[in-house]
Parts: sequence; structure tokens; C-alpha cells
Amino acid sequence: MTAALRAGASLATLSLLGLSGTALAQTAAAAPQGSEAATQDATATDRPAADGAQEIVVTGIRASLQSARNRKRDAEQVVDSITAQDIGALPDRSVSEALQRVPGITLQRTNENRDPARLSSEGGGVFVRGLSWVRSELNGRDVFSANNGRGLSFEDVSSDLLVGVDVFKNPSADLVEGGIGGIVNLRTRKPFDAPGYVFALSGDVNYADLRKKAYWSGNGLASGRWNTPLGEMGLLLSYSINNIGNRTDSISNGRYDRGTLTAAQGGLAAGSNVYIPANMGLRRIDWQQKRTAFDGSFQWKPSDTLVFTAEALIAQATPRDIEYAIGDNGTPPTDDASYKFGPNHELVSGVIANRQLSLDTRSGYQRKRTQDFSGNLRWTPDTHWTVTGDLQYVKSTAQVSSMTAFTQTNTPATFDFNFSGDDPKLVITPTPAGGSLTKQSDYWWAAAMDHLEDNEAHEWSGRADVEYKFDEGFLRSLKVGGRYTDRNAITRQTGYNWAELSAQYWDPGTPVYLNQTGFAATTPPTGFAGGAQNPGLPNQSQLINYNNFFRGKVASPGAGFWFPAASLVQRSPSAAYADYLQYVSKGWKPYNSDVSVSGLSGGGVNDQTERTYAGYLVARFGMDTSPIGHFDGNIGVRVIRTEISAVGSGASLPAFPSGTCVPGTPIVGGPRDGQLTTAADCTQFTAAQAFAQGSLGLATSARNDYTDVLPTLNLRFFVKDNLQLRFAAGKAISRPTFAQLNPYVQLGYSFASTPNAAVATGVGINGRLTPFTGTAGNPNLKPTRSNQFDASLEWYFGRANSITVAGFYKDISNYIFAGTSERQFTSNGQTLTFDVTQLTNGSSGKIKGVEFSYTQFFDMLPGALSGLGFQGNYTIVDSSGGKNTAINVFDSNQTAGAGKELPLEGLSKYSYNAALIYEKYGISARAAYNWRSHYLLTTSAANINFPVWSESYGQLDASILYSINKHVKIGVQGTNLLNSRTFLDVGDPDLKPRYSWTDTDRRFAFLVRSVF
Repeated sequence: MTAALRAGASLATLSLLGLSGTALAQTAAAAPQGSEAATQDATATDRPAADGAQEIVVTGIRASLQSARNRKRDAEQVVDSITAQDIGALPDRSVSEALQRVPGITLQRTNENRDPARLSSEGGGVFVRGLSWVRSELNGRDVFSANNGRGLSFEDVSSDLLVGVDVFKNPSADLVEGGIGGIVNLRTRKPFDAPGYVFALSGDVNYADLRKKAYWSGNGLASGRWNTPLGEMGLLLSYSINNIGNRTDSISNGRYDRGTLTAAQGGLAAGSNVYIPANMGLRRIDWQQKRTAFDGSFQWKPSDTLVFTAEALIAQATPRDIEYAIGDNGTPPTDDASYKFGPNHELVSGVIANRQLSLDTRSGYQRKRTQDFSGNLRWTPDTHWTVTGDLQYVKSTAQVSSMTAFTQTNTPATFDFNFSGDDPKLVITPTPAGGSLTKQSDYWWAAAMDHLEDNEAHEWSGRADVEYKFDEGFLRSLKVGGRYTDRNAITRQTGYNWAELSAQYWDPGTPVYLNQTGFAATTPPTGFAGGAQNPGLPNQSQLINYNNFFRGKVASPGAGFWFPAASLVQRSPSAAYADYLQYVSKGWKPYNSDVSVSGLSGGGVNDQTERTYAGYLVARFGMDTSPIGHFDGNIGVRVIRTEISAVGSGASLPAFPSGTCVPGTPIVGGPRDGQLTTAADCTQFTAAQAFAQGSLGLATSARNDYTDVLPTLNLRFFVKDNLQLRFAAGKAISRPTFAQLNPYVQLGYSFASTPNAAVATGVGINGRLTPFTGTAGNPNLKPTRSNQFDASLEWYFGRANSITVAGFYKDISNYIFAGTSERQFTSNGQTLTFDVTQLTNGSSGKIKGVEFSYTQFFDMLPGALSGLGFQGNYTIVDSSGGKNTAINVFDSNQTAGAGKELPLEGLSKYSYNAALIYEKYGISARAAYNWRSHYLLTTSAANINFPVWSESYGQLDASILYSINKHVKIGVQGTNLLNSRTFLDVGDPDLKPRYSWTDTDRRFAFLVRSVF
């Protein structure tokens, strides 16, 4: 029995260890690359015990950390790992939240960096060493989300299915290219990972305290292996269903614009420059998501030398949210006797009356689905040769629908605000004495807006590898291989289709109030419904009073306000219109549900095909004794050819320019104020009118190709048996996103509107005036490239303890940023030269830093204290040079923001983790705190169009589990226990006042896990 335990054959031991690596020699059979086979893990036994030492079987968090430590220690590359402590359980609730515990990894806690108002419930985007250029893999193969194209949205994959995650920070040549920041490889279980049969079930109820709602989740796994006349076979089936939700409360301002005081106030003299927020408001967002995932794996071993593996993963996530937002329809006045200002003359408090309210209810829905099918062959005819082959098909789809309806009111409001501290105040009350903001009959239907996306991507890939191992000598092995991929990605998305319903403050017309059933019958009819009535319309609005706003830690915003009903906007835009909004609309109609024929946004339909051809050679070497001691390593080179073809929507002609041009007309305003129009001005204007009446063709297309040669070197010196010194050097690339490669061109005119003086007002290259401007993607972009170096000193002691320090340096070139160039276009017989803003390669920068990590269990302490442990790490990252990139080059606000001299988005200079652990007497507990310093979230936030910064943020999570017996565990997990508040600032580095305060849930999960 003892021998069986030491060999890892005990089912109970395997279950408690989470199958996290006790049979990785079997797992390696299915691995398409070195990430699976390179690090043989011996969690249950560690390295051989000294003579006479007692063998110890470890469990729970300690087993997870010991497994991760051993993978790092035994790897030939620079790698950090996370392993699951139990079946269906990474140490944290999500992949992103687990990754933040790794040295050098930070999380962006918003769903999108340009949309800072919406926090992610499960961690958000992952940055490795301050960079978002991260390659995502599943079992060493490509995996991606259709709304991203290159990488995976980690919230799309259930952590319940994973046995672990590896983060390669300076990989060897046999690993797939594409991540300058690093490679994140998600590992799932295989049936040959464990002997015999394994059955596991787990479930939990997750309570969100601000949302005041509980969500249930569960997963099950069945795995077995058996001998047949055809050889040994194994089958593993796993299914997971995960429900989660949260609520966010926020108070926020707009960007701060400069004004001048006309009178002394707030301690400032008349004529002083002050900074006034463009608007102010508050919102509540209720978010929830259902995620399902199926994982199946079949393995067949017809002989001792041959293993076949087939795998399938199907994952789907359907997040949805409902938002109630209220704000000031206009910009606050520059002067008011109640104002008080901060140290930089920014407005911090006051009471302003007679404000016009704008209210909206927004519903967002996404359906994201990823399917991955793969097959692998591993043949080891003898002790020298290993041959592997791999084939994969992966497909991802993403549909997005957003529907918003707006109301306004004829009751003016007073805003009583104070933004000077951590607890903001924004109280909205009626300005008139005896007025009310809670009467349905005082609000009207104001506007509606919809947005749709329909994206898809798929890929075939294949690879073959051959390795020969030498019996002795300096050269340990030679490995060669090749890989081919064929990927297609199609992006279709509309713009944001805002239009008026019954009335606006600037167009009072004939408003339809919320208690009415439609426009009054008029001749001609006011609305699209022609005066028809709908008796159900008054039920499509609701009173929202922001109960328990910020958990009652801030003043209540008001008695209540009338919003469009959630049930209205949760319909599809076409259904909301057909059933109700057509009766109140004189301007808005929804987009066609077929996104390819809808009102496409800048960029149109973007159809990209990418093929890659890669080959590599890796030589592994080492000597146990030499003049420089015991060392090993690998040296290799990877050569990749990339071919891209892109087809986009036809180039967009400028709108026909209205107006006239008469030579000799005085110019009023603008850069040529006071001058006279010339004959050349008018010739230019006439040509523009003719050009706009022609055509540029139905579609745009382009081709591009490039070749990269990526050498790598990894060296490891064994200073002592438990002390390692590593050096690594290599080249890496990150390819442009498919959105950046879009060949679409959008042209425009910039002419003055002065009568008879339609002269150029646009700004072109070097600041010169031109009427002809445009924006475009760039299918000829090359990848961003990096020369990178790593060094680390690693001390491993005890069974799970380590102290490591690592330094890194990346010299990055070919940053992608927006530049302007001249391009000629011909339409209707007119050839014009446009100054086109498009993404281009250029600029260079450097990223450098150091990572400290310490893990120890204090076995030397007496009694119960011997179960204590600690895990911590600290990272410093610094950057110089480089450029930020506009996500959408067709948005001039984004290109302008990205062109500013700002730090790199997402890069915190400092971050750390600290976790106190206890593992003894069947108790497995952890309290973990994660912190990162301030950073630039985005160069241009949506609707604000100004840089937004995240202030430093720390969060405490904890868990405690108890083993009732060897089969069953129960426990509780807590997330965001300190109720950490998110603070955002807006502005340039020299003036960035705080503009947003956001609270979200603490989450408590009560769970049970079982394995048999």
C-alpha cells in the first residue's frame, strides 16, 4: 500500500491533489509542443527523500503550490504555473483572478479599457509584464475569441475544466510565436492522467451582497481507463455550468474643461482659470452571466510506443446587463456662488439649479461560443526517437446586441454635489418648490439607440515534430518541427444608432409622456405609427430609486426617477420598435438584424484570412560536470512566414459638400480669417463636388506577407542542487490585430460653411490646410518585434518552498500607431490627393523590470502552527518610449488620444501579492491580497474622449475548506472582502482630477466538492 501511495496510485491521494501533475508523463503524450512534455511533475513524491526520511503526502493548497513550484523548477524555459488543488477548482473563481497571483501579471478590471464605467466581475484583461501582447493557448494549441481575433477572453472558458495554467515568459523555439508579453497555456485533464476510474462532482452557491442575489454553479467529471484487445483506452467527460452576477454603483463626471471666472468665488479671484466637468451623473448596472462548458478526451494506447489522443471542448458564455443611468444634459456653468475648487482649481463641490435631466436604460447581451476539436499522435519507437503529429480545428463566434432608450423630464433639477473625498455626493432634487421627480406624467420618451455585432473566426492548424535523444555527451537531443495554420476572421459591427423619439430639450415638439399611449392623431401624423395608439405603452417605464446606493455609504441620490422599463430594452431592437417604440418615434428606427446590411460603422465588414508556415530547430544540451559546473539548456531558431489577405467594404465616399465658392469673397473665421477666396480654392471645391458623385468600387482588398527569424537561447546553471541560475535571450513578435489590418478607407471633406467661401479647413501633414482628409486601416502592417532577455536566481528548499528573483529587459520595435500619409483616389473623373490617417509601424521602446517571489510552509513550527504558510511576490516594471494604439482607427477621438505623449496603457510600475496559507488537520485555508499601482487605463475613454487613469487598487480574497473525509470537502470562498472601491481619474498627466467612484459586490461562495 505504501508503494502504491508513493507511486501516486491511490485514488484518494490523486483526488486531493487535484490530478495536478502526478502522471504528466501520460499527459505529455497528448501534448503538441514542449509546454506539456517539458516539465515532468512529481507532486506526490517530490524529489527522492533522504535515506530514512518519512514520505509525506500533501494535499489542498499546499499540493497546488508544490506542483506549481516543481513545474517552474524543472522547466527549461522561464515559466510560472498555477495548478488546481482539486478537480474543478483553480485557487480562484476564474482564470483571470488566478493569473493575477503570478509574478508580473496584472488585471484590467474593466470589461473594455475604453469603457471604464463597466467593471468586470471576473477580473478582466490580462497583462504580462505590463504588456497586453499575450498569446493564449489551450493544451498548447491556438484558442481565441471572435470578438478579439488574436487572443482569448479568459472569462469565456470555465476554470472548472482546468488542471492548471502555465505562463511562459521567454519561451524556446519549439513554442508557437505570437506573444511578446508571454504565452498563457490553459491545460485540461486527460484520462491517462490517473489510474482506474475517477468520478467527481462539485457545486456552489455564490452570493453577491450588493446585488442581493445568489447564483448556483456545478460541474461533474467522469474518467476511466481500461485494457482491451486493441490496447489500453481511456475516456474523460467533463461538464460545467457556471452562473455569476454582480451590481456596480458609480458616480462620475465627464472630462474637465477649462473656463474663466467672471467674478471672485470659491477663494479664487475673477479671471482665474478653473476646470469644470463636462457633465455629472450616476448609474447602476446589474450584470449576470451563464457559462457552460463541455470537455471530452479519448486516449488510445495500442502499444507501449504509440498513443492517440482526441479532444473536444465546447464553451459558451452569455453575459447580459441592465443599466440605469442619469445625468445632466448640459455642461455646468463656469460661475456659481456655491462652487468650491480643489488645489488645481478643479471644481469639487457646489449646488446648481435648473438642470435638465437625461435618463437612460440600457440592455446589453452577448453570446460567445468557442469550439475546439483536436487530435494528436505520439510515437516513441525506442528510447531515442519521439515523433508527434497534431491536427486542430477551432471555431469561435460572438454576437452582441445593445439596446438603449432615453427619457427626459419637464421638471428642472438641482444637483447638490461634493467630489472632494473617497465618499462622493450627488443628490438630485426638483428645483421648483413643491416639484416632484417621481411623477410618470412629467417624463417623455426622448431617444433610442441600438448597436449590433456578428463576428466569427475559425482556424485549421497542423504540426509535426521529431526529436532524437542522445545517450551521452554534451548534446542531449535535437528536435525539429513544422506548423501550418489557416485562419479566417470576419468582423461585422454597426455604429451606435442614436436618434430622437418624441422630443428633445432642443426639439420640444410634441412629446409623448410616459403615461400616454402614443402621439396624438395629427395631420400629417407626427410619428412613424401615424397617430396609432398602444394601450400597453405606459407599462413600458418604471420608477427607479437607487436603493442601498453604495451600500448606504453615500447620500441617497433622490426619491426616484422614471426610466424606460428593463423589459422593453431587453427585447431585440426590432422587437422593441415593432411592439412599442414605433408609437413614440419620429426619428429612430432600428438597424436590420442582419448586421452585414445594417448601418455599418467605420470599418464595414472586415474579412481577413491569415496563413502561417513555421519551422524550427531546437538543440538541447548540458553537462553534469564541467569547468563551469553543472548546466543545461537549449538553443534554437524558429522561422515563420505569414501571409495575409484582406477583403473589406468598399471605400466610403465623402458626403456631397454643400455651399458655394466665389473668388474674391472675404473669409470669415478659421485659419484664413480676413483673406479672400482664390480661383484655386473654387477649383478645388468644384472637383470635390464632382468626386462625391462618383464611385470608388464595391470592395477593397489587399495582400501582405512577411518572414520572421526568431532565435532563442535558454541556459540553466545548477549552482547547487537546489540553487539555479537562469539566462534566456530571444526574439519574439506580436502580430497586428485583424481590426488594424482592415483595408477599408473612409474619406471626408473639410470645407468652411461661410457663404461663397467654401475653403479648406482640414489639417493635413505637417499642419498644412487641406479639405481632403480620411482614415484607413492598414493591411500592410508588420508585427511588433522584441529582443528580450531574462535572468533569474531560484532557490528551492523543503518540499514546497522557494525564493526567486528574476529580471527582464525587452527592446521593442515596430510599435503600431496612427500616422498620416498622402493617398490618391479617383472618382467620377477626378483624381484627388487625401491626407489619410492610418496605422503604421514605427517607434521603439524598452520595458524592463524585476520580479521577487517567496513561498514557504513553516513546518518547523510546533503543533498546529506547523500548518502555516506564506506566498508572496513583488514586481517592478518600467518603460520608456513606445506608442499606444487606437483600437479603432476610424474614430478620430481614439487616434488623437493615442497620439499623445502618455505612458503605455495598462502598465503599473508596482504590483504585489501576499497570501497567508494554512494546511493541516483537514483544513485548507488562504487569505490573499492583490495590489497594483496606478496606471493609464485608456488614452481616450468612450464618450469622454480624454485619457482615463486607474488609481492604485488592492483586493482581499479568502477561502477555507474542510475535508469531511477522503471523498468530500465543504468550504466557503470570499471575493473582495474589504469592499475595495475603484477610483478613476481623467486628464493629462499634469492635471487629472478624480472623476469616477465605483463600488461592486463582495461575493461569498458556499461549496462542496466530492471525488470517488
